[in-house]
Amino acid sequence: MIKSMTGFGRGSAGRGANKIDVEIRTVNSRFLEMKLRGFNMDPALEQKVRSLVESTLLRGNVQVRIELMSGQDSQKMSFNRERFEILRDVVKKIHVDYGQRMSLSDIISTNDLLTTDEPEELKPGIVLMAVELALNQVNEMREKEGHQIQDDILNRVVTLKSTIDAVGEISGRFSTEKQTQMREKISELLDGEVLDETRLIQEVAFLSERADVTEEIVRCKSHFTQLSLYLAQEEPVGKRINFLIQEIGREVNTIGSKSPQTDVTNHVIEIKGELEKIREQVQNIL
Repeated sequence: MIKSMTGFGRGSAGRGANKIDVEIRTVNSRFLEMKLRGFNMDPALEQKVRSLVESTLLRGNVQVRIELMSGQDSQKMSFNRERFEILRDVVKKIHVDYGQRMSLSDIISTNDLLTTDEPEELKPGIVLMAVELALNQVNEMREKEGHQIQDDILNRVVTLKSTIDAVGEISGRFSTEKQTQMREKISELLDGEVLDETRLIQEVAFLSERADVTEEIVRCKSHFTQLSLYLAQEEPVGKRINFLIQEIGREVNTIGSKSPQTDVTNHVIEIKGELEKIREQVQNIL
């Protein structure tokens, strides 16, 4: 089953002063990029959260926000002046050394500068449970959108197969059509003189060999079959499909450059259009 890299999920666990609310947003990315925001967790718990997210989502730009919801208003909050001043100096130094303007909001949120007296009895299991519930929703959304993308690509593969078959059929007529055209043209030029059939056949054979796209068509069909097989796999195949689309594009470009037939050129344009639409879809799947 193909999965999208776009997803959203929420999860809550615990109650009272221990209620945890988790929100996870994911969009497409070449690799797994994760940002955690919210209340400060101890390093051991944060590593567990990261490991859980990494093992579940595998790839994408992931934003995880973890909030201690209930009882927050009654807790004493204080402004972390020292942390603010350190971060402010870092932003200034980046501007001075590299000429890059940044604001504090680019690297921190309000919660990063506010500290609260967190309950001592807060258990890591509550946090992990809320994260897992949010991940389940993200996965459900990813699977649903992935199914839609899969259907769209498969429909386009059917179109590609039909179009490449048409290219093969048109190319197969090239030799006969070219021979007829050359015979008529040469006969006009000879004005009644005897036509050298052997020379004509040699010329047609030479042109036909240069315009032959049989190998490219066979490879395209093989790639289409492989593409359908990838779409049926359970594991992430986005990168492999993207590479396969590039290979198909190369074969199609070769067909367009070798064939002098207008109808073939028109079909090549259609195929490139479908490939571009598939490439756009592939950018958003695991």
